[in-house]
Amino acid sequence: MRLTSRAADRTAAGETAVPERAVRERAVRERAVRERGVPGASLRAALVLGLLLGFYVLALLILVALAVLDVFLARAPGFTVMAVEGYLGSLAIAWCVVRVVLLTRGPGGGQDEMPGVSLAPGEQPELWRCVRGLAERVGTRPPTEIRVVPGANAMVREDARWLGLIAGERRLYLGAALLIGLPEDELHAVLGHELGHYAHDDTRLGGLLWALHGRLLHTAHTLRQRAAREEAEGKARAAARAARRRAAGKPPPLKREPTRGPDHYLALVFWAYARLGLRLTEAVSRRQEYAADLVAARVAGRDTTVAALRRIPALEAADDFYLREYALLGRDAGLLPPEGQFHGGLAHLLADPARHAELEAWAREPLPEAISEAIAEESSPYDSHPSTADRVAALEALPELPGLPELPELPELPGLPGHPGHPGHPGGGRTPRPRRPALALLREPDRLLAGLERAVLTPETLSWRRVPWAELPAQARRESWAREVGPLLDAMTQVAGARGVALYDVTYLGRLLELIDHGLLYDIADRLPRSEQAGQSSGRAAREFARTAFRSALRPLALLTALDTGLCRWELCWSGPAVRVAAPERFAEALERALDHAVAEPPGTAPLRALLSGGGQTPTAPPTTSPTAFSATPQTASQTAFSTAFSTAFSTAFSPESSAASSAVPSGGLYPKDPV
Repeated sequence: MRLTSRAADRTAAGETAVPERAVRERAVRERAVRERGVPGASLRAALVLGLLLGFYVLALLILVALAVLDVFLARAPGFTVMAVEGYLGSLAIAWCVVRVVLLTRGPGGGQDEMPGVSLAPGEQPELWRCVRGLAERVGTRPPTEIRVVPGANAMVREDARWLGLIAGERRLYLGAALLIGLPEDELHAVLGHELGHYAHDDTRLGGLLWALHGRLLHTAHTLRQRAAREEAEGKARAAARAARRRAAGKPPPLKREPTRGPDHYLALVFWAYARLGLRLTEAVSRRQEYAADLVAARVAGRDTTVAALRRIPALEAADDFYLREYALLGRDAGLLPPEGQFHGGLAHLLADPARHAELEAWAREPLPEAISEAIAEESSPYDSHPSTADRVAALEALPELPGLPELPELPELPGLPGHPGHPGHPGGGRTPRPRRPALALLREPDRLLAGLERAVLTPETLSWRRVPWAELPAQARRESWAREVGPLLDAMTQVAGARGVALYDVTYLGRLLELIDHGLLYDIADRLPRSEQAGQSSGRAAREFARTAFRSALRPLALLTALDTGLCRWELCWSGPAVRVAAPERFAEALERALDHAVAEPPGTAPLRALLSGGGQTPTAPPTTSPTAFSATPQTASQTAFSTAFSTAFSTAFSPESSAASSAVPSGGLYPKDPV
């Protein structure tokens, strides 16, 4: 296939004449496209338009078939009840078909503008110089706008007009996690891939393709919902009719009342057409991804492109984990990390040696067995991108590429505090040089990431109080633990008031221990929330359930007391659970033994009193200043290392769909809308 010449585009952009090297590069791209079997822009436009028009042609054919049926009934001799039913049925189906056509006037799946920070060439000249240099090497017109958005994805758009015949403004979207977590040479591979879409005219039909997908899916889903509703209503009517006959002493009706209307059968037809349209268009999209990968390998090197393909799913999982466990740590208390750290704090997570080693494992050969199994999942015919394993295999099957001349050296810029350094690693076919983080291409990244927060977070979220990282765990967890011990304190107050017990200790824990000494442990435990199984038990089993519930409620209260007295402290941990409690040596074991004593038969509160008083002395060991970290609560799945998230949070690299922010932010809405 012959690609459209880019000479006019470069002339319009004020560039010089096409050098001989660009002609050679274009020939390489044309051969790559032919090898991958990507249809040209004209054929792709015809495919999309044909599928869109075919939707209406299908509706027209159904109406024509109904008209033919009516004519056949009209010419039949006599006037029968069957003919009347046929006319009424055809009218009902025709009305449903007209409604189907009207459904396509609904949401068309258009490309909404993504919130982010637009980078002006004067503000970020190094990044713009890099993108323009890569665009020249690819042989295409550079984007007119570069926008940083949340997440670990990159994508390109073009506001083409007249069904893609007239080129429009181009936009490049870069995920903040890519800039934070990728080395510069792997960012070149990402940019080369996206610019390859421009070079192959993949973005010219983006708006039309989104409209096609949106209309097909909207119509098919709406039809299925209507069909399901009609079927449920029909079954309800049939059940009510049968109930009335049974109440009147009559047998059930011999003829079953139909529960499926015309929408059910139309849904089958149009859903099959929608699936056909998706299979055809997504098959083309997958071939486009292979061709764009080849462009990336040409400009950045085969091995570098493979490393980027492997690293990006891990970065996406790490970003999701960071947002959920660190950036949103103070959500319940209305707290945010320091300005610019809601997204930028990912650099601290990746700077941790253990986390950094996990991420680097994705870019090395061979892959760990668990990661290899997870990444080798089969590709669906409805995926817009091939699986990462297929893309990696396709690139590794290529011979060593000669590579293109290096970009001009750019000045070293300071990155975010705590940003990890990356070891030297030459890309395939490129001159080895020390690697530096992609964030080094940005000037004042802290200010940029602070602007990203203002662009994507809701005003309510931005009004939360900013807290330094060192103070965030204590202030965030105190409120959640206070809510956790609330039922225990309420039960304690109720029992003390009902029994007329005078409490003298100034601390809540001390008052609770006084009530235990008065033999009121089970009175308090009976007022705590309990499971359905515990509520149905009696005798000794009920007492065991009560003791277990009381001990579970007593533990956070004991830890709160230890934290208030300075015996323990909350710490932020980047290599394990997000928050841990640093305490004297063997404090955790001593606390568990003291809690067991407090709920024993008979209860003994002396060990717990001794543990939480006297400057941290434990009843079994002398005091020590050596900190021992232990989880404040039993470790949950969400607190495990983000390597666990790797196996469940994979997504195809360079995907145009967003997942990072939308999957990391819980329901309730920190963002006005999905940012990517």
